[in-house]
Amino acid sequence: MPSIGIVINPESGRDIRRIVGKASFVTSYMKIDVIKRFLLGLDSTSSVDEVIFMPDFYGISFDIINEIKDNVSFELSTIDMKVENSANDTINAARYMVNSGIDMIVSAGGDGTLRAVYKGAGDKVPILGLSLGTNNVLGASYEPTVLGIMLGLLVRNINPDVIDKTKTIKILVNDEFRDLALVDLTLVDGWYIGAKAIWDEYSLRYAFISKGELGDIGIPSIASFIKPIGFQDDFGLMIEFGIGNRINAILAPGLVKQVFIKEIKTLRVGQEISIPSGNYVVAFDGEKEMVVNSNDEIKIKIDRDGPFLINVPRALSYISSYYKKGGGEIEWVKKY
Repeated sequence: MPSIGIVINPESGRDIRRIVGKASFVTSYMKIDVIKRFLLGLDSTSSVDEVIFMPDFYGISFDIINEIKDNVSFELSTIDMKVENSANDTINAARYMVNSGIDMIVSAGGDGTLRAVYKGAGDKVPILGLSLGTNNVLGASYEPTVLGIMLGLLVRNINPDVIDKTKTIKILVNDEFRDLALVDLTLVDGWYIGAKAIWDEYSLRYAFISKGELGDIGIPSIASFIKPIGFQDDFGLMIEFGIGNRINAILAPGLVKQVFIKEIKTLRVGQEISIPSGNYVVAFDGEKEMVVNSNDEIKIKIDRDGPFLINVPRALSYISSYYKKGGGEIEWVKKY
């Protein structure tokens, strides 16, 4: 029978944006309850034989296993690995899961968590983003029990129509690939990283966006108000900040800021564009991680080589259509 992997980011939903935006932290207790509900929904489909967790610094995965092991029929385990309490944990765990033959991965965190899962797993298996972060552009904000049932019904016979092949936004420094984002890559003025989350609108200089639809928050919310863009579109947006049009951007939950847009450009998939030299801090999917200086040559490129992401509204609609046809049972389940 199929197996799935679950990666829970113990630090997601705790950054400075939650404080300045008047939003509550996503606590470890909340994460435990969310994943327990997901597992109970998953178990109701009798579709999975094993669930493998990434171990974490706070012991969230162990608490979940201990609390729910007697209430589900599948095997629960954690990977035997050293924990650093960094993104490397997620990368290494996702790589292990793929190499061990996992069928799907659940990324329980924010956009940065899913980005780290992709770095480890690549596009070998579909990924479900379960929203436990701050901005959650890539995640699904549905009742976890529903998501568990949905995944259980999909895992045996995934339909390509419910999968989005996402884009990546790559940064090249002096013609060498350095890193990538999945949703937004932003350059802000600065010489050091400091607080990792983007919440100050005054230092914004350039943003590249692969997805920004109504309902999205963070840097992608800028695109949603000006020129909505989805993963199905074979282009991305470049925004240069400066004197020009003024819009309200939702940089985080409860954090609405006025930003000034100097210019907007459309970038085709595969197209490279050079950025004027300067001292920048580079943020990937909302988190600052890299510094470049005025001596560096910077290029940005958008490609369609990101993860396979489960489109939850489409998946639920697809499942519903089979319920209607099969009189309460999904057709492919009858095969087993």
